[in-house]
Amino acid sequence: MSEVKDPAFPVRVPESSLGQLLNTLRYADFRVLWVSTLANQIGQGMQQVVLGWLVFEMTESAAMVGVVFALRSAPNLIVGFVAGSMSDRLDRRSIMRGSLLGMVVLAASAAVAVYTGTLAVWLLMLAAFLMGVFHTFYMSSRMVYVYDLVGSGAAMQGIAIISLAQRLGGVFGALLAGGAIQWWGPGTTFTIMGCGYAIGGLALLWLREAGESAPVERESVRDNIVNYFKEIRSNRTMLILIVTTGAGELFGFSHQVMLPVLAKEVLHVGASGLGVLTAFRFLGGTLGVLAMAALGEVRRRGPTLLVVLFLFGVGQVLLSQASVMWTALVFVALINSMASAADILHQGMLQFSVTNQQRGRAMGSWLVATGVGPAGQVEIGFLAGATSPKIALLAHGIVLASLAVILGLLSPRLRKM
Repeated sequence: MSEVKDPAFPVRVPESSLGQLLNTLRYADFRVLWVSTLANQIGQGMQQVVLGWLVFEMTESAAMVGVVFALRSAPNLIVGFVAGSMSDRLDRRSIMRGSLLGMVVLAASAAVAVYTGTLAVWLLMLAAFLMGVFHTFYMSSRMVYVYDLVGSGAAMQGIAIISLAQRLGGVFGALLAGGAIQWWGPGTTFTIMGCGYAIGGLALLWLREAGESAPVERESVRDNIVNYFKEIRSNRTMLILIVTTGAGELFGFSHQVMLPVLAKEVLHVGASGLGVLTAFRFLGGTLGVLAMAALGEVRRRGPTLLVVLFLFGVGQVLLSQASVMWTALVFVALINSMASAADILHQGMLQFSVTNQQRGRAMGSWLVATGVGPAGQVEIGFLAGATSPKIALLAHGIVLASLAVILGLLSPRLRKM
């Protein structure tokens, strides 16, 4: 099935990449969303550092780090269908606000547990899972709301600019968390993390419009989920994109589990070094976003996606051989520039593959596909424990690069997208 285009919302292609960027920034609500995303992602960047560091400190187990990161990602698979359907049914602004409020409560609870000496690994696992639940609802609504605001003609650019805020916030958050853990301890780190979520949530109170492309007719959540599975069966483009998203999550994004282990056991740089590594992860993502924004409207999205996935795998092969900090930083940046490019391509292509009324479920399908990531995170953690971090990264990199080549050879539909 070819891409579906809704005649009510024709594609408007600006003359240049700069024109597309300016088209997204002319919306006041888009600018509010950008600021909110930046603040929220400071909290997200801090969350990745503090959870990974604390769990590895408390257990000395790479496998347990993998389990906690898996719990953080698992809600994508468990509630992704519902989150996507609800974003088609309810006001997307309300879902985002409620989700960030939940994250504030969880961050405050973790800080209290640290200050009272009651923090345990099982509490971190529970907090990671619940944060993942709120994040799933937040992401499904935010990605679709971007399209609501800017329309189909600037959708890819809008996603890229919001992704830029996401990566920049992650850079600041990761660096802040690394320093905060070392200087003030995890309790203060969780408190600052909660402030980031709170600022992001407060900014969302200034959103005024539902968006020019927000669907007027809404299905019930039940009908939306039923029609979602019907769409997957009939829309081959959507199915292929779900497969490539899942492959990237299993063998690509799972590399983040190895960062605390690399920082402590291979590079010997401590919590502050982990903060820098994680910051370069987000910095690389920022470079990937800027590259996608500079490219403008990508015509051959399928081949571009295959090249991105191949380089995603190559980056992990290179990281597996890094033994000093500067080379690790370069390769982490390379990996995550490809990761962010893959995300932008997947999110845009999925929304273009369905009608305007089905974009929420399209993003739900993306979240469900990313929900297979926990399997890769647990697996790479156990593989690193049984062998070494280098072998685990090498294996995942080779598999992902090989899958990109195989998909390119076996899927003419993907090559023609």
